[in-house]
Amino acid sequence: MSVAINLQQVNLQFRHYAKPTEVLLEWLLRKPRHQVFHVLQDINLSLEQGGSLGVVGDNGAGKSTFLRVLAGNLPISSGICEIKGKRSALLELGSGLQPEATGIENIRLGLALRGLTAKQVEIYLPQVESFAELGDFIHRPLKQYSSGMMVRLGFAIATVIEPDILIIDEALSVGDQYFQKKSLDRMQAILHKGASLVFCSHNLYQVRELCQQAIWLEKGRIRMHGCAQQVVDAYQDAVRARQAHIKPSFQVTHQGQPSLLDVILLDGKVFTTQQRFSVQVTFDRAGYEAQNVHVGVVIRRNDDIQCYGISTLHDKVELDSSSQISQVRFVLDQLPLLSGEYCLEVWLIDETGLHVFDARERCCHFRVQQQDQTQGIGLSWMAHRWEVEAVT
Repeated sequence: MSVAINLQQVNLQFRHYAKPTEVLLEWLLRKPRHQVFHVLQDINLSLEQGGSLGVVGDNGAGKSTFLRVLAGNLPISSGICEIKGKRSALLELGSGLQPEATGIENIRLGLALRGLTAKQVEIYLPQVESFAELGDFIHRPLKQYSSGMMVRLGFAIATVIEPDILIIDEALSVGDQYFQKKSLDRMQAILHKGASLVFCSHNLYQVRELCQQAIWLEKGRIRMHGCAQQVVDAYQDAVRARQAHIKPSFQVTHQGQPSLLDVILLDGKVFTTQQRFSVQVTFDRAGYEAQNVHVGVVIRRNDDIQCYGISTLHDKVELDSSSQISQVRFVLDQLPLLSGEYCLEVWLIDETGLHVFDARERCCHFRVQQQDQTQGIGLSWMAHRWEVEAVT
């Protein structure tokens, strides 16, 4: 398979001047009057065509700059940056859009800049208009748009012609929940058709589910590169270590979308191995169809090992559709976990498994104790038998 992105020893530096006059003095005196600011340092990675790469890291780590390099908006200072194929990017909010022009005019301009003829522009224009769902605002100047409306228009323009490489920055998070889901669905469809994706988001669940591999950027360097699951877990570990003195809080939910109402353990907080274990989850579907809302449960040990995770989506469980308020119970008739401290993560997700409506992380803490050591050591008890025979 061909390589879509190839970066070797990529570096990007900016000059920082204390004040504007220092630029002129540097030119006149022929002596440096600036400080060198290293934005990206020694970046090495490759992404095969059809692959997906997530980008995580703190604010100021260099994520947006990295994406601008991939999009061709920033020249590198040194190294090799090879990008093969047609690129389409949605970076800063409103990037490439003209505030004085109407939505229709911006669509025509955006498609023309992507190399389409006037005839092709008119063919694709209705598709962009339909996907953006801006109503009469499509005929108004962009300076009258909200930030979410600009994201709708920008994403629709960027993805109407399926690119070889799609580059998406955090700007997508500004959109409302409905459009985020719609955008994620389109990104998945583009991936399934063989395009490559570079996706940067603070929504680590989306990075983990949407991307095959990921990089963790820290101070302009790649601190870790590998499987998206492993990179995201390592980054979350580091964040939690820095915030160990802060009590975790639940994710804030917004009116008009499904939300978790209650998560409780039904059989106490101290268990013995092979005892019954059940958790009850109550949630509000907020008008969504029952088949479009699913519950995921993850059991996590206090050393951050994910012991087990499953969802009603993966198990093809049909949820109750008779009421907006629903309940579901996750039951283990014989808890296989051995001694340790554990907690739950509970997720409310859509039918794709990508979009998170609501979540409670590290809730319902509980302890497991063994009756005796005959149940073994390690993480969990496993059904087993010994087969013994004589050797002659």
